Amino acid sequence: MELFNTLQAWHWFVLAVLLIVLEVTTTTGFVLGIAFAALALAGLLWLVPALSWDWQLLVFGVLSVVMTIAYRSYFKPGKDAPDTPVLNDRAAQMLGKLFVLGVDLDRAGADMIGDTRWTLRSAERIGKGTRVRVVGVEGMVLVVEAESWTGVPGDRGARS
Repeated sequence: MELFNTLQAWHWFVLAVLLIVLEVTTTTGFVLGIAFAALALAGLLWLVPALSWDWQLLVFGVLSVVMTIAYRSYFKPGKDAPDTPVLNDRAAQMLGKLFVLGVDLDRAGADMIGDTRWTLRSAERIGKGTRVRVVGVEGMVLVVEAESWTGVPGDRGARS
């Protein structure tokens, strides 16, 4: 209890430095708001040195919550959402791609697109050599529709 009665500005400054060092080693962003709260409280204690320990802890708690929320909302907006939401979804990456069928497709089948053999589904029969567009994905099955252009034989690579 004696420690609480002697809390001074430099105590809060040291805590702020320790929390910043912890933040540098963890890079979570969570400890940074608490470190800024300790730093702000150190500044407040230099202005009002007679602030009692219970008020110091109350102010520290409130500032920690406020600064953590401020940090999360202003300095890290949208960081929780990935830049490429389909990064690990190869089928979703194929949406909109054009390619020429290397096989006859009777509403279902499989064909090589690039270096991968894909299961294909269509609403109608599509002949070999027809240019198709991927219009949907059902799991790892590509839903394709025929384009009006007929491709050159041998031109079977994926197009965008």
